Amino acid sequence: MRNRILFFLVISVGAILYFLPKDEGFSVSKTDPSSVTRIEISKKGSESVLLEKMGGRWKIVSPVRKDVNPEKVKEIFSVLNARSDQKLDAGDLSRFGLDKPDLSLKFDGESFEFGMIYPLTGQQYLHAGNSVYLVSAKYALIPSLSELEHAGTS
Repeated sequence: MRNRILFFLVISVGAILYFLPKDEGFSVSKTDPSSVTRIEISKKGSESVLLEKMGGRWKIVSPVRKDVNPEKVKEIFSVLNARSDQKLDAGDLSRFGLDKPDLSLKFDGESFEFGMIYPLTGQQYLHAGNSVYLVSAKYALIPSLSELEHAGTS
């Protein structure tokens, strides 16, 4: 009898925890990707790349003029949907490696800067707005200019 009561109690607590609303963390952006018309990619040691949406299609407008591989643009946009369990006050950006970021993305007027990797979790510091977030390092894996270029276009 005692085991049945304990079993029922464990199942009940498990069910309650399963159906509780999940904390989804913090969204790093409120920008709707479909509204963006301009993306600037700045990587330390490389020329900035400027993408613009023209006639419903993305184009590289600087440093060369080429069509863009649409799948690669989706990869870049993924940062707008990033979520974080950690939201910190920006304060002294140097402590996050954000005083001179290795990578900066600008979607129209919204900027995202990538800093150091936090060694305990392997996540990367991301500066957006007035906050710093810890996000998956995958968001900083931005395609190179040659990867962005759509094959067979000019």
